[in-house]
Amino acid sequence: MARAVRERVNPSPEELYARKWKIFAVMMIGWSMSLIDISIVNIAIPELQRDLVTDTGSITWVINAYNITFAVVLVAMGRLADQFGRKRFFLIGMVLFTIGSGLCALAQSVEALVFFRVIQGLGAGTLAPLGFAITVLVFPPQMRGRALALIAVVALVSTSLGPVIGAAILEVADWEWIFLVNVPFGVLGILLAMRVWPETFDLSAVGRKVDLVGMALLGLAVFSLTFALAEANNRGWDDALILFLLQGSFLFALAFYFSQRFGKAPMIPPGLMSNRQFTGANTAMVLFGAGAFGTLFLLSLTFQNLWGYDQWEAALAILPVPVMGLIVWPFIARGADTRPPRALAVPALLSMVVGCIWFSFVPSTSETWGDYLIMLPGLMLIGAGIGTVFPAINVGAMGAVSGPQLGVASGVVNTARQLGAALGIALLVATVITASNETLKYAIEDIQDANDTAELPPELVTGITMRKFTDYVGQSTARLDPGPGFDDVIARETAGAARDAFGWGFRMAALAILLAVQFARRMTRPPAEARAADAAAAAARAEGTPPPERAPPPEQVRPAANGGDRERMADQIAEMEATLAGMRAELADSAGNGDADAHEQRRSEGDEGGPGPYGVGGLPGERPHRRPWRSS
Repeated sequence: MARAVRERVNPSPEELYARKWKIFAVMMIGWSMSLIDISIVNIAIPELQRDLVTDTGSITWVINAYNITFAVVLVAMGRLADQFGRKRFFLIGMVLFTIGSGLCALAQSVEALVFFRVIQGLGAGTLAPLGFAITVLVFPPQMRGRALALIAVVALVSTSLGPVIGAAILEVADWEWIFLVNVPFGVLGILLAMRVWPETFDLSAVGRKVDLVGMALLGLAVFSLTFALAEANNRGWDDALILFLLQGSFLFALAFYFSQRFGKAPMIPPGLMSNRQFTGANTAMVLFGAGAFGTLFLLSLTFQNLWGYDQWEAALAILPVPVMGLIVWPFIARGADTRPPRALAVPALLSMVVGCIWFSFVPSTSETWGDYLIMLPGLMLIGAGIGTVFPAINVGAMGAVSGPQLGVASGVVNTARQLGAALGIALLVATVITASNETLKYAIEDIQDANDTAELPPELVTGITMRKFTDYVGQSTARLDPGPGFDDVIARETAGAARDAFGWGFRMAALAILLAVQFARRMTRPPAEARAADAAAAAARAEGTPPPERAPPPEQVRPAANGGDRERMADQIAEMEATLAGMRAELADSAGNGDADAHEQRRSEGDEGGPGPYGVGGLPGERPHRRPWRSS
């Protein structure tokens, strides 16, 4: 059979820059929907359980099925999108997500709903890895840091607003509308993407063999780990299946590492695995994600179970978290491109630690709005910290890679976030359960001491104590209103025991966030410096000379007696060197291309250009790249 030759051509950087806000807005439609659906269903779990007539263990898989599928396919889909077209995979993801949403609304049983949530998660996992990659591609160099910070804030606001949107929908409609609301937005996103998105590829990956072994091993590792974490608290951490899955996840991850290290066509480029800033940023994302998502989960439980708020009140109580994220974004965006990401991330991580510790001393009951106002500073610190750290880690991770690695790097960052969320929720729930066993013992002892005066039957006292404690930790379907006298004593003591258990959960979250600080300190290279290094490397390749070494970060320049002046001078020299490197790259490009007429003549003759650092036509001003693609 004859084989036709078809060229795959990336649009010029100028064309992408001209459409940047349209492309970004369409991407945010899919990105926001995929993240909102992580948390919007949480608020509807009680209603789903009643309507579908099922138990707690089964209904939680409505959440787990989506989250696990989402996490499993992220890296693989990011890599496939690089090879076969980012627009194509965005449309595939949007179609799957929209169809899955419509099917979820039609589900008549919990089994059907779980299956349709898998379809929804597959669509979300297909389109989500494109968020960071497309953002880097369509924004000019001087705006990339700000754009990466913006997409991180969109992620924070979407995740945090999920319960608020869910509560608002449930106030006026049935649970089916939580899924149906996605359908018109999904259709709109598909139509707009077909109209305004140009197709882009990683031309260095076109024609490369697909790493099916690596994708399978990574998928099995992520699936085993997320499934084990989701079920560990229900089955017990010593359950045979949980232990088997945890061991399997480790072995699959080890096999994946060796497949990438020694494979002929690895899914993850070797340079990405050895990139110290990228690996540090993703490790920090896992630990930070564990603390951040675990904290958001515990906040919802605290307000609803401990303080007795309804769904709408709890959603509004958490609202300061995304609001603070929006407030800090302009300040973060201003320095995202030029400041080392760790200069933003480390102080914000420490502020989150303080916020979690603050909230760990939450009052056991909420009698007045004054109790909420006491906790408000902790919520604000948590919100400001999340609103800063998410953008900083995203900038640190994506600013450390170049064009051919964008899709897979975006998938890795998203997977790190999802794994952190699964790990954090499982770890914090386990902490609360373990702590509650101890705090309840002390509460029972105090109640028994108080019963020496009341002289009620011990069996009755124990029954009321256990019943009331289940109210405060969310294990009952209807709250028991205590009567006056001794019932009030039981309510007070059991509320205090539950409060102490939640407090240890928040302290564990603070510990996870604190551990992220050491890895966040590796993010020393801002996007501006990364661009200058890429430009210098391109100039060196054009001249046939070794690329210049990267200037050391400011803290490695040892100041002498007048330390402050020396350090400022070192910073200025480093900035000038980076600027000069970029100018050399432009000069080399001009010298290599000749005069403008010759350049246009070569362009009209279809001369092929070398790959630029961003994989869409190289540096600004270069020709779009072409590579022949053979198909049957």
